[in-house]
Amino acid sequence: MGRRVGLGKSSISKIEKGLTHISAEDAAILLEAMGEQLVFSASGIDESPATKEQKTKFITTGVSWFAEENKLTFAKAYQFLLLYKGIDFLESSFRYEQTLPRAIVLQDLSRICANNGGRL
Repeated sequence: MGRRVGLGKSSISKIEKGLTHISAEDAAILLEAMGEQLVFSASGIDESPATKEQKTKFITTGVSWFAEENKLTFAKAYQFLLLYKGIDFLESSFRYEQTLPRAIVLQDLSRICANNGGRL
């Protein structure tokens, strides 16, 4: 392994034993040599006020569409979507979902909720 990634035997041993820290670049190289990929998750990054406002408007619109489609009050639709992960879905995927037509957003919401036990 060391030869494949340009590290000596003692360096590989220290990494395996957790005795040394390695850079993200070295971790990516080692993982690639093993047929894997290093994936970073960037949660908790602050959003701009404009992005937060846009996301809030999109979620509100999504809940309104869902309420209208399923003949629910806004409050009932919100509770349902909150319980069955629809709100989480809208929040986490709003950059993509906001580009889609209403019918597709509603299909996606229904599918997410159904996958989490929510059926109307």
